[in-house]
Amino acid sequence: METAALTAARELSPLIQSLREKTEAGRNVAAPILDRLRDGRLCRVAVTRALDGLELPMDEALDVYEMLAYADASVAWIAWNNALPAFFARFLSPDARAEVFADTRWLYACSTRPSGRAAAAADGYRVSGRWGIVSGCELAEWIMLLCVVEENGEPRMMAPGVPEVRFAFVKRSDLKILDTWHVGGLRGTGSHDVVAENVRVPRARTLFAAEPSTLDGPLGRVPIVCSMAAWYGAQALGVAQSALDTLVELTSTKAPPEGPALRERPALLAGIARHAAALEAARVYLRACSSRLWRTAVEGGPAAIDEITSVWGAALHAAAAAEAAVDMAYAAGGISSLYTSCPIERAHRDMHAMRRHIVGQDLWLEDAGRVRIGAAPQHPLYTV
Repeated sequence: METAALTAARELSPLIQSLREKTEAGRNVAAPILDRLRDGRLCRVAVTRALDGLELPMDEALDVYEMLAYADASVAWIAWNNALPAFFARFLSPDARAEVFADTRWLYACSTRPSGRAAAAADGYRVSGRWGIVSGCELAEWIMLLCVVEENGEPRMMAPGVPEVRFAFVKRSDLKILDTWHVGGLRGTGSHDVVAENVRVPRARTLFAAEPSTLDGPLGRVPIVCSMAAWYGAQALGVAQSALDTLVELTSTKAPPEGPALRERPALLAGIARHAAALEAARVYLRACSSRLWRTAVEGGPAAIDEITSVWGAALHAAAAAEAAVDMAYAAGGISSLYTSCPIERAHRDMHAMRRHIVGQDLWLEDAGRVRIGAAPQHPLYTV
């Protein structure tokens, strides 16, 4: 049975597709789409029901993100980016969490680059710095920013060579946004730079990812970063499926000036079949691993390291399969793939922008490999 969230995403898709050009031209998700995202609470997938969120199981959220990405990767990207601040809010006090997520119309943005400073003060911190590529920053009410904690003008060290870092939830109105997002892929995400200049942030609105969760229930227990990776993989699958479906349509309409029609080229036909199977296999495996991880969280957790490792592998396998499918469709589409009116052209740009994100890099697979040979992962966020 289709969930209400997936139905909302499906019913929104025609509007998203009709406003693709407006989203790209404005370098931000078009306003009518944002209204519908808010109405369907599709940017509150990882917010608890107690705070009027959807609290979607991981596998159900996969379908939502894939559906949105099929329509427009930039829209899915903004919805997905709202999930990370919601996940990390498990480390806030209940009162602070309720304050930050008080209004269902609010949107969120974040940066996990520790390019800011949080100077310790009696009443909390004074936050300063500049953070790059903050997707959806112009749309957000709150922006979660990673800072190095400073005391007496120097980084406060947790261990030799390891400075203390904290996330701070800052009001967008307290930040300056720099118009820096002039790009090809994911153009509609408005991923500009943001600047803070000595902004007061109470300690209660800051967090450290190693602190105990204050949130009961599966959203307070499920591993955060590999869950985000799973939903990233789902978006990649949506973009790839759009490209592959467009290529299939071209086989019925495209008549090359030279050589056989597309539908009469054996290598192309085999490529369509091969990549369709690869996408479906990746989708099924990603769902299986995500369902297992969520089930563990529902049952009280914590997740086992092999469950986390399976999700990392499934997520990055899905992204790689999706990238390969898009590249094949782009090459097979010939000159048609060059035109912005062709969904394959947009899929190619968006896919290669998505694949630059930190969550899609091989460092996570390297850690997954370490776990599979009996070693420990090296990245501190691998199991968070």
